[in-house]
Amino acid sequence: HGPHGHHHHHGSVANIRMAFFLNLFFSLFEIIGGLWIGSLAIVADAVHDFGDSISLGMAWFLEGYANKTQDDQFNFGYRRFSLLSALISGIVITAGSAVIITEAIRRFSEPSSPAGIPMMVFAVFGILVNGAAAWRISHGSTQNEKMLTWHMIEDLAGWAVVLVGGAVIYFTHWTWVDPVMALGLAAFVSFNVLRHLKSTAYLFLQGRPRDFDEDRFLREASKAPGVDKIDQLAVWSLDGETSVLSARLHLHSCSDRIQIEQAKEWVRKVAFKQKAKATLETCLHEGDPGTAVPLS
Repeated sequence: HGPHGHHHHHGSVANIRMAFFLNLFFSLFEIIGGLWIGSLAIVADAVHDFGDSISLGMAWFLEGYANKTQDDQFNFGYRRFSLLSALISGIVITAGSAVIITEAIRRFSEPSSPAGIPMMVFAVFGILVNGAAAWRISHGSTQNEKMLTWHMIEDLAGWAVVLVGGAVIYFTHWTWVDPVMALGLAAFVSFNVLRHLKSTAYLFLQGRPRDFDEDRFLREASKAPGVDKIDQLAVWSLDGETSVLSARLHLHSCSDRIQIEQAKEWVRKVAFKQKAKATLETCLHEGDPGTAVPLS
């Protein structure tokens, strides 16, 4: 990745750490406040924020690991740890939303009236805190940061809804507005998180990266000196950003070591253009005498 990549990841960890502390303290403040005011919509936001705190805490811990280079235990490095974090945070938030939906349905049969003014005060705080966190993380490009940015944007939208709802409750005294908001927020959050979980699971199951252009890769890689054809191509993504590629190069001759290295270097460069790290093996053209020479 070079020095630029290293710097980018340090920034990523600092952004996530800042958002974690903001979210953790604020979600505890919200849970207490929401229960005190009697607003399920605020508790819904609190559960979501607390889920985000867990995700952010995991992300902070795992992004630190994700930047470690390969070793004997993890030959491809630790980049997939951030994918694991995205998966766990998605599951935590979906579970929290399910609890809120159940409670909101119960509230329709047992209505309670939350206080409008405190709800609006909370909402303004919520918008400021989540706005600051979203702005910090939105500059990131890993799957983890994208997932977390979404959480923050959803929180912002949620607080905007609570602000409007608080005003409606204050002026009209309609008690059903609060559980309706809680239901809407939980459903919206679940829908988006499940969509992200689907793409995270796809990467986890080593699906081919959707932005990898196989035709372009083969077209450019086939121009490598001494290469007859390329087969056994396999590509998968480590974390939604960096990919791993393996392929077999069929060469005119396996005796020319310099040409073999040139061919492999050429193919590695072509792979790198598509953010893929190539592991290659070379073998003779079929029908030629000699043995295959597997090389890393």
